[in-house]
This record gives sequence, structure tokens and C-alpha cells, in this order.
Amino acid sequence: MSSLLTLRRRIFLTLLPLLILIAILGSAGVLLLHRLGGSISVILWENYESVVAMQELTEALERIDSSFQFMLVARGLEDPKERQELETRARTEFETNWERYRAALGKEQGNITILPREEECVTRLVELTRQYREQGDNFFRRSALEGANHHDYYRPDGLYTNFTQIKAVANEVLQLNQREMKLASARASQTALNSIFWLSTGLGLAVLLAGVVTWHTIRTILQPIKAVTQSALGISAGNLNQVVPVLYADELGQLAEAFNLMARHLRDYRQSQSAQLLRAQRTSQATIDSFPDPVIVIDAEGTVEMANPAARQLLGLVPKQTGKLPSGMWSLPEPLLQPLGAALRGEADYLPEEFDKVILIGSNGRDRAVLPRILTIRDPYGITLGAAVLLQDVTRLRLLDQVKSNLVATASHELKTPLTSIRLVVHLLLEETTGPLTPKQIELLLDARENSERLLAMVNNLLDLARLEQGWRQLEIQPVSPESLLRSAADGIRPRAEDKGVALVFDIPPGTPAIAADPSRMGTALRNLLENALTYTEPGGTITLSAAAGPDSVQLTVADTGVGIPTDYLPHVFEKFFRVPGQSGGSGTGLGLAIVQEIVAAHGGTITCESHPGVGTSFRLTVPLAAEGAPVGFVFGAVTSDTPPLSEKNSHAN
Repeated sequence: MSSLLTLRRRIFLTLLPLLILIAILGSAGVLLLHRLGGSISVILWENYESVVAMQELTEALERIDSSFQFMLVARGLEDPKERQELETRARTEFETNWERYRAALGKEQGNITILPREEECVTRLVELTRQYREQGDNFFRRSALEGANHHDYYRPDGLYTNFTQIKAVANEVLQLNQREMKLASARASQTALNSIFWLSTGLGLAVLLAGVVTWHTIRTILQPIKAVTQSALGISAGNLNQVVPVLYADELGQLAEAFNLMARHLRDYRQSQSAQLLRAQRTSQATIDSFPDPVIVIDAEGTVEMANPAARQLLGLVPKQTGKLPSGMWSLPEPLLQPLGAALRGEADYLPEEFDKVILIGSNGRDRAVLPRILTIRDPYGITLGAAVLLQDVTRLRLLDQVKSNLVATASHELKTPLTSIRLVVHLLLEETTGPLTPKQIELLLDARENSERLLAMVNNLLDLARLEQGWRQLEIQPVSPESLLRSAADGIRPRAEDKGVALVFDIPPGTPAIAADPSRMGTALRNLLENALTYTEPGGTITLSAAAGPDSVQLTVADTGVGIPTDYLPHVFEKFFRVPGQSGGSGTGLGLAIVQEIVAAHGGTITCESHPGVGTSFRLTVPLAAEGAPVGFVFGAVTSDTPPLSEKNSHAN
């Protein structure tokens, strides 16, 4: 085959003869069908017209003959009136049907197709018609003169004889046309059979030729394609020494040359990139090895792929080696199973900051406190490749936090006793039990009492927060009615709310299920929120306490119509010692909301804050439901004697 022929031209030249043959066969078929249909239509239509004409002629002839019978019957009637009516009817019948007869005869005269037999019959039919008309006119004239009788009708050359001859000739014309219609149908069937035979023969030859040409074309095209496919499979298996033979200088030849060029570039690229890949791998390993904290790289199947010396020493890990099974597998701590699974699925990273997420891992007989960080590893297209686990050693920080908490608790406890004594002395002096006081002394003592109360509240908050963080006491969890908790907390601030003109509103649906809570601690949390809301709600405002049941929890909400919290400060409202600038007025310790969060977290719940400046603030506490069947406890505002009271004086967002 010529090298100048492109693949497109070869395919075109292959299909061109087939297209020409198909066009010839199609044109021949259309022509034959057109001729066959046209000839059959003409022949059948002409013969059909003659048949219909003879049928109409015969029917009209029958009625004309009936008119003669009516005239003969009329002659036998005695009643002149009846005879006159019947004769008139006969004459009318004769004239009317004679018009139909002549129309049918004229149609047949103009539609003679079977020569010479049909023409002879029509000539004879015309002659008999002329005689029959003359005899009919004479019959009616004699009848009018009462000269016509049955003899005129039945004589050998009379009306009846002509009637039978005309009928016989018309029947012969009808049969001639019917036979011709049958012959035309037979000829059409034969023509159709011949057309089918020759068309089938031509179609068979076309199919055979098409099969041969198609097989040759497919073989010519597929041979280089198979060579390219086999070479591509070889490259995918890692064998880059692939060469595709160039058979033709067409598009397939260009494809083979492009493939060979690609294989050559891949070989060059692999040779040039091998050193870089090895260097990058060593750099990556050296990078994670430089981390003092354990770093672990896990692939998408959950197998340890890389681990730095700190991880190997602390956990005993041996990374997976190429071509070998991993010699060491990491037994994940229970708290990391769910976060690692989420990271490997590409859902979310795990980046905790609180010490309550710390896990303990043993090393050389000592427990190390580590804060886990899990990050998803993705390629540039966003496909998850694995996860990186960083175990940040926070043992010293955790010890320092414990020391800080112990120091705060000890200092607060030591300060509480002298502060209580100072408060008592100030109260005694103000009651003037030791003698009268001057106005200036009273003013100074009132200021001292206010500062001692504020200082004692701060000490109480520090003690409460330290006890909560250290797990000072086990929570006395029991089923508690949400309505009783909310109403008990509201009773603690109701007098001051009434004095300030702030309304307390309850929105608690009947049948709200009980929650699992420590009534004292949860009551303290709610009172802190209510104190917060009352402080920053102007007179005429509203504080709403509501409860809403969910599938496995109850949401308690404390909403006010106060000044609100700016959006920039919302993420920090639960931080220790945080106070919203410009709203605290110099009061509060910034620990109230931190204590509330610790209490709610100890119950296994969550707390959220929503606020809009000038509209109000809503705190929502989500607490788990109590177990079914447990008796429900009610809270009446009292705090048990063995439970140190938490502070009730807190600033907004403190």
C-alpha cells in the first residue's frame, strides 16, 4: 500500500465501492418498485372501472326491464286511477334508469383496455342498446294507445330477448376485465419475485464484498493498535524498553512514532528522576526523624509507612518496607480509632488543644502524656493518600498544669479563712457592737466589705474551678426534671429580677423527659448563666428559660434580651479570666462561664453561645437523657451541706 495514503484516505477508499454498490442496489430497487407499483395501479384501476361500469349497466338494465313489467301489470288493472299511477311510475322508472344505463355504457366506451375482444363486445353492446331503446320507446307508445301486450314483450325479437342479450354481453365484458385483473396480479407477483431475487443476489454480493473489505481494513488498523496496547501494558508493568514497529506512514504510523518517543522520554525521565526520588525520600525521612516528638505516617490501608526514631523508641514501630510485609504493626489507643478513621476517609483532621484529650503511653516503665494530632495527607487532586500522626509530648506541661491547679487551690483555700475573718470583723464593726462609728468610718467599712466580698467570690471561683479540673468529687448523677432545675435556678434570682424590672419567662413543653445530672452542680451552672443574663439585661427586658427534647438529649436554653456580645469575642467567652472589653464594669473574675463549661463537660454534654449586639444572648446546654425507668428527682434550690457552694457573682462572658 502506498505510503502517501493516510489512514483516513484508506478508510474512505475502502468504503467508497461499498457506498457505490449500495447506491446502485438502492436505486434499482426503488425503480423496480416504482414501475411495479405504477403498472399494477394503472392496470387494476382501468379494469376496475370497467367492472364497476358493467355492474352499474346491468343494475340499470334490470330496472328498465322492471318498468316494462309495470306497464304490463297496469293493463290488467280495472281502476283507471291505479292504472294511471302505475303507468306513470313505469315511465319514470324507464327514463331515470336509462340515463344511468347510458352513463355506464359511455364510461365503458372510454375505458376499453382489452383488445380486440372487449372492443367487439362494446360494439355489439352499443348496437343492442340502440335496438333496445327503439323497442322500449315503441312499447310505451303502443301502451299509451293500449296496443302493447305481453306478446310484444316476449316475442322472439322483442324486449325480453334484447334484455337477455345485453345482459350476456355486459357479463362477458365484466368477466374479461376480472380475468385481466387476475392476470395483472399474477404478472405483478412474478415481477416482485424477480425483483426480490435480483436484489437479494446483489445484496448478498455487497455483504460478501463488505465483509472482505472490512476484514482487511480491521486487520490493517488493529495490527498496529495491538502493538501499541502490548507496549503500553509493558510500560505499565515497569518495562520501559518498548518499541512499536512503524508499518505505515499514516496516522497509525504517527501514533507508533509518538509512542516510541514517549517511551524514550520515560526512560530518560526515570533515569534522571531516580536520584531525585531517592533524595526526596531520604529528605522526608530525615525531616520526620528530626522531630523530637513521635511522628507516624500511615497509608490509606492503615499500615505504618514511616516512623521517626522517637516513635520507634516509644511505640516499638517498624515501618513497612517495599516488597515485604510490615514487621511491626501499631496497636492504636482506643481514643484514636475514630479520629484516625475519619482522617483516612478525608472527613476531618483531629487537632485537640485541651488536656482532657491527652493519652498516656508507657515507655521504659514510665507513662508519657501525649497530645495526639492527626492530619489527612492528600495529593494535588484531593485524593486521600494517608494520614500523619504527631504525638506531642506534654508530660511536663501537664505536670506544670497540675502544679498550677494545686497551687491555685492551696492558695485559694489558705486565703479563704482570713478573708472570712475579715468579712466577719467588718460586719461586726458595721453593726456598731464595739461602739459608734463616724460617717467616714462607715464609708470606709462599706468599701472594705464590698472589696472583701468580691475577693471572697474570686477565691471561691478559683477553688471551684480547681476542684472541677482535678475531679475534686464524683458527680452524683441522677434523673432530674429539666423544669425543676430551671425553676429552682430562677428562684435564686427572682427577687433581684423583680427589683430590676426584668421578666422571667418559661417555655417548657409538658412531658419533657428527665436528664442525667447532678442537681447541685447543674443548678450552679444555670444560676451562673442567670446571674450573667440579669447583670446585662436592662430594665423592661426578658430572660427566657426553655427546654427542648431531642432523640437522646435535652437542650436547656437561657436567653436574654441584653446588650449582647460582639461576634469577634464569641469564640473566647468560655476561656478562663476572659471578660468582654467595655462590658464588665470592673467586676467579675472571668471564671463563671469557664466553670459552667467544666460542669457541662463533666456531665458529658456541650454548651454553645449565640449572641447579637443589641438583641441578646442565648446559652444552650445539651445534656444526655436519664436512663428509662429511673426515678426522677426534683430540685428545690438547696445545696447539700457536703458540697462547697460555687460563686453566684460573675461578669458577662466571664
